[in-house]
Amino acid sequence: MNEAQKRFWQTQRLVDKERAYLQDVAQRLFAVPVITPEWIEELIAKPAGRDCLEAFVGKFSRMQDTLIDKLLPQYLTAVGEKTGSALDNLNRAERLGLLGNADQWLAMRHLRNRLVHEYVEDKADLAAALNLARRMIDELLVAGQTIRTFAEAKFPAVL
Repeated sequence: MNEAQKRFWQTQRLVDKERAYLQDVAQRLFAVPVITPEWIEELIAKPAGRDCLEAFVGKFSRMQDTLIDKLLPQYLTAVGEKTGSALDNLNRAERLGLLGNADQWLAMRHLRNRLVHEYVEDKADLAAALNLARRMIDELLVAGQTIRTFAEAKFPAVL
């Protein structure tokens, strides 16, 4: 196993942990069928609710960052593919069948930036953003597993 493959597997183990943490906090946060502005008011009225919301935004963001900025380029390098900008890597990953639609991943990145950098003040906007994030979680979770599966076929981890 070469150094690029070792780095990939180290990051993949981190992604596996992040997947579990994201699933956990999403199950706790999204205990209702639809997020509404009123539900958000009730949620953020309590410290535990604010903590859960912050944990979700952090884990949702971290999972994207790790997948797009670390794991994907490391995988491409490990299999001898050329890497480029995040957009180039997303497009290449889509062509290779590692990820779904690259445009959806860009939309997910935009949503991530909105949630992280612009703490949404309007509860209706925050509710809409969280409902959208909820629908995007599966794409994140599946991508982490799909990249793992492709890597296991190309260069299995040595334990």
